[in-house]
Amino acid sequence: MSANRWYAISKTENSASGDSVEVSIYDEIGFGGVTAKDFVAEVGKLKGQHIDLRVNSVGGSVIEGAAIYNALRRHKGGLTVHVDGLAASMASVIAMAGEEVLMADNAMLMIHNPWSMSVGDANDLRKEADVLDKLKKTLVNAYTRKTGMDSTEISSLMDAETWLDATQAVAMNFADGIEDGIEAAASITPESARARFDNFSNSMARKSAKNIKAEETAPEVAEPIVSTTDAPVSDEAVDTSSEDNMNAELQAKVDALQAELSAKVEADTVRAQADEVTAKEIETLRAEVERLTSEVASKDEQINDLLAASKSAGERAAAIVASVGIDPVVVQPSEPELTPAQIFNSLTGADAVEYFRAHKRDIIASAY
Repeated sequence: MSANRWYAISKTENSASGDSVEVSIYDEIGFGGVTAKDFVAEVGKLKGQHIDLRVNSVGGSVIEGAAIYNALRRHKGGLTVHVDGLAASMASVIAMAGEEVLMADNAMLMIHNPWSMSVGDANDLRKEADVLDKLKKTLVNAYTRKTGMDSTEISSLMDAETWLDATQAVAMNFADGIEDGIEAAASITPESARARFDNFSNSMARKSAKNIKAEETAPEVAEPIVSTTDAPVSDEAVDTSSEDNMNAELQAKVDALQAELSAKVEADTVRAQADEVTAKEIETLRAEVERLTSEVASKDEQINDLLAASKSAGERAAAIVASVGIDPVVVQPSEPELTPAQIFNSLTGADAVEYFRAHKRDIIASAY
């Protein structure tokens, strides 16, 4: 049997074969000079043996408790947790490691947010708060894994410091069953469980306050004495006019650069607006040109019909002239001259923009 301040390991009565052991956590976790390292080392020797973990603890160190929880989770051989009296704070997290969690019918389980007492400036306290938030996430994970509850629900229960009796714990899946209470826990009531935890919390607060006070009253290291004799002041040190002039010159350059930048920004803005207007006008005009081109095409068909009729008439006239012995006069057709609107419509991109700016009035006039 191995016994320490807050845990004990021994063989159970029905384990003559040596395949089962009983581990008890019956005090504040991680105190009394005994750390999780000692606990984990001894549990590590129990490979292949079933562990009955008996818990009656107000909790203790979050870091030490997390190491114990993880070691029990890794254990091969089976783990049944028995909450004999109280599993509060970090002790309730350790209880969640069990493959089966049984609570005595008069036992209590409590979950809450991790807390600490710190001293320092605002930055120190913010860092401490961040650490506590991260620690809370690890505890939430342990509870959600066991209960199947949503992490938001678990977080709310922790915020409220929730106390559960055996029936409530089973209903919420923190425990799997209820067993008869043992004699040692026969007198446990919700009030006595809370009182026990409050005593532990107050004790921890007093210890932390004592440590903080010790830090505040620790002798300060004397600062080296610096001579207060005034050093002679030179004329160069007193004369700051050259520095003032330099600052004025620099400020003038800065002002000039700012003015130049503002003018450039304004010019770019005006140019962009002009380009936008021009682009819109071009699109409108192009649409109008396309409409008029369509109308012209329709007129061209009529003209072609007239030309065809004219050609027939010309051929008849030529035949008449030839019959009287006069040679016909051949007229060569000339290439039609393109209008500004037609030229503009044949251009694209930058060429169209440039031509439009140079011949805007002519394009509009010829389009109509």
